[in-house]
Amino acid sequence: MNFMITVYWSPWYVDHSIYTDSYLTHYEPENVYTSLVKNKDNTNIADNFFNCHAFKNFCRNLYALKNPYTVDFIYDRGQAVSRYQSKTTLDLAMTTQVKMPSVENSTTINYCANWIFFADKPVEIQTMHPWMHNREMSKSCYYVPGQYDISKWFRPIEVACQLFPGENTFKSKEEDPLIYAKFLTDEPIVLKKFFLTPELIELTNSCTHLKRFKAFKSLNKLYNTFTRSLLQKKILKEIQKNVIDD
Repeated sequence: MNFMITVYWSPWYVDHSIYTDSYLTHYEPENVYTSLVKNKDNTNIADNFFNCHAFKNFCRNLYALKNPYTVDFIYDRGQAVSRYQSKTTLDLAMTTQVKMPSVENSTTINYCANWIFFADKPVEIQTMHPWMHNREMSKSCYYVPGQYDISKWFRPIEVACQLFPGENTFKSKEEDPLIYAKFLTDEPIVLKKFFLTPELIELTNSCTHLKRFKAFKSLNKLYNTFTRSLLQKKILKEIQKNVIDD
């Protein structure tokens, strides 16, 4: 018997004023299979991968997180510079972070758009590059993938991208997928959007800033710390008070 898992989601920004300014720009997560099947060749009945059970199984609970903005950045001396000169894109360039490089002679960035997910039951989220969509960002970089349990750790998903050697640009159009987010469960997922309060932003900072004070060798150590803190119920209660979709 399958049991439904509720996954709560919201855009995320480190500052609540930026969050409220950006809230309405974000799109709903889109089911990847639903997005791709729009272009299905219905004349091919005998050998169409959209009918393949293995492909459909892979796409179960797989969603695209879409870019709220159109951007064209060039990175010069550790700074993001927008080649569009509107106030919006200049502001976005200011909030796009050039990180310490992870790859020799290459640039690692954290694009300004973020999301956060939290679940009422144990479920891991796996984030990956949106390779099944032919998009501009794939020409210059790849999204850095990750995986963790969204019921045991309360942290945002950042659009951390590794530029290829010799590349110094990041381009993406509004509504282009930036990330694929897959929930690793056979149980049905119900997505519910919530409004992120200042208190919830502070609680995410408690999680993300912990590595400044303690070094953890595994995610299980982080999960144990989070569980001992008894924050799960507090976070879930605050989220449920601010659900938009009910």
